[in-house]
Amino acid sequence: MQTNNQRRQFLKQISSLAMGGVVLNALSGCSTGLHSYLVASSGGAISLNLNEYPELGQIGGAIEIEFNGEPGELVIVRISESSVVALSSTCTHLGCTVRKEPSFFRCPCHGSTYDLEGNVVRGPAEQSLERYPARMSNEQIIISLRNEQR
Repeated sequence: MQTNNQRRQFLKQISSLAMGGVVLNALSGCSTGLHSYLVASSGGAISLNLNEYPELGQIGGAIEIEFNGEPGELVIVRISESSVVALSSTCTHLGCTVRKEPSFFRCPCHGSTYDLEGNVVRGPAEQSLERYPARMSNEQIIISLRNEQR
């Protein structure tokens, strides 16, 4: 008898953990899946010291930044030895947060796919991710918070 009760208790615990996993997986659609940093903006721009963000040390590496005083989040992607892009993490289809895969971004809501520069590869999205001017100079990344029209 006690074995059956122990088994029931064990199954209840497993069931609770599994349901928790489902909830956690559903909530993960709200994140880019990248390491996130809170940074300060000044004069409509953000300046990042490349040495402080090891994820940007390799081509294809990316981080998410949240900045004070400005709405939204940006994803910074190292696309070559000498260049980076700064993109909004908001899908242009219905506003979900895109997730970074090894070589592209995908929206978890409806499957829109973007390349690492934010261009639409597969719909339903029809517009590229919002892009912000970004440049590398020596070991600095400078991002203007005024978006580019594409």
